[in-house]
Amino acid sequence: MEKGVWKCFAGCGEGGMVAFEMKFSKCDEAAARSNIAGLVGRNLFSQTEKPEAIYQYHDARGVLVFEKLRYPGKRFVQRRPTGKGGYEYKLGAGSKPLYHLPELLVANEIAICEGEKDADNVRALNLGGNFAATTNFDGAGKWKDEYSVFFAGKKVVIFPDNDEIGKKHAEQVARSVHRYALGVKIVDLPTVDQNGDVSDYLKSHGAAELMDLVVKSPQWHPPTADSGVLIPSEKFIATVPDKIDWLVENVIERGANGFFCAVPKGGKSWAAVDLALSLAMGCQWLGFAVPRPVKVALITREDNPALTSWRMKHLMRGKMESGGDIRLANENLYVNSRQQTPEFMLDQPEQVAEMVAAIKERGIEFALFDVFNVMHAADENDNTEMRGILRFLSQIQAEVSCSIGVVHHFNKAETGSMTQRLRGASSIAGWAEWLIGISIVDETTKLRSMDFELKAAQPPDAVTYKIVSNDANGVASLQRTQ
Repeated sequence: MEKGVWKCFAGCGEGGMVAFEMKFSKCDEAAARSNIAGLVGRNLFSQTEKPEAIYQYHDARGVLVFEKLRYPGKRFVQRRPTGKGGYEYKLGAGSKPLYHLPELLVANEIAICEGEKDADNVRALNLGGNFAATTNFDGAGKWKDEYSVFFAGKKVVIFPDNDEIGKKHAEQVARSVHRYALGVKIVDLPTVDQNGDVSDYLKSHGAAELMDLVVKSPQWHPPTADSGVLIPSEKFIATVPDKIDWLVENVIERGANGFFCAVPKGGKSWAAVDLALSLAMGCQWLGFAVPRPVKVALITREDNPALTSWRMKHLMRGKMESGGDIRLANENLYVNSRQQTPEFMLDQPEQVAEMVAAIKERGIEFALFDVFNVMHAADENDNTEMRGILRFLSQIQAEVSCSIGVVHHFNKAETGSMTQRLRGASSIAGWAEWLIGISIVDETTKLRSMDFELKAAQPPDAVTYKIVSNDANGVASLQRTQ
């Protein structure tokens, strides 16, 4: 006991604490050290050596949940902050978030690796502001289906380790995320030796070569039971990349996030309400086809609820005159204004959680927030603060698997592309996958122009339109002039 060693005279071995834990728990040395740290509540093995790396895991709000410390010889110890300036070397039974979770929430393309070191090496390539890299805490074979909702509407690339376990893990991850992702690729690394990984590949290859492999890799699809000389046409078609799934043909892609933009008093709320009605009723919007009716949530905070109600009632009558079915609007369009909840702020987690629950309950497929600047208390010109707000929007999308639209403002004085004119920090434009911009081209006639930017395909040409309202019969509509 004084020396801290043991010996079994029946012949099963001898040694110290680590050797005993390896025998007792039937585990390797790294797991034994981690188990001991958890049992005694502190790390006994880092007194004379420093970790090679510290991997930090954060929740969706960016709060540090725990750290994984890597020591020479691939030994790992975990710890979590106590909130008092120290650490507790025991993680508890709670769920473990994905590595770099806050970054992947606002990314459009995500690399999934088999370990934190690989994820960090891919992340260090700086492949763009909309690219993130992640891994799951427990390693190969321990992917959880609950992770996959965070990949809704995103392009996913999987870099497997070059061994049997790594390939099986990649297939497991692909099957799990495929249900939510826009596309999935498993990228084989041809020059990596047995048991090698993407970090080994990057020792002799650069970012351009890695991305070239990604581009050339085929889309992954779940294996089918059909095989042979002749296969059904349905299965054959499924082997090629899927076409874009549009909410509004050539304008808004299903699962994508974007902004309605205009200068103040530019008519963006009119257009937003009209879009919400078109989606709910499955009818054309300014000449663009809506493939099918969808459930829509309109969360409005800028205008008086009575004004929003007035617009909605008049626009609904206008669509009925064009053949729209009011029953679909009543079934599919839901509204939240100051009458329902006096306040809704994206930087208040309790209010976001309440909204997520309501959106889930109604099965919403498109959520429209009007207007951005009154739904948070952050500095719109601060990239760090804006990323935090946008994470909450991405959290809503990830948990509900719906598309997000946000009504926002243009800068009054600036000219250039919509991305350049969008008010606030650059991270706002970076988050958007589509932009719809409205400008008044004739102050006398109030003729408006609507422009489009999107990442999914070539944007359509700009359209001009007027907001036509007839108080006598209570009908309003957005009438396209070209």
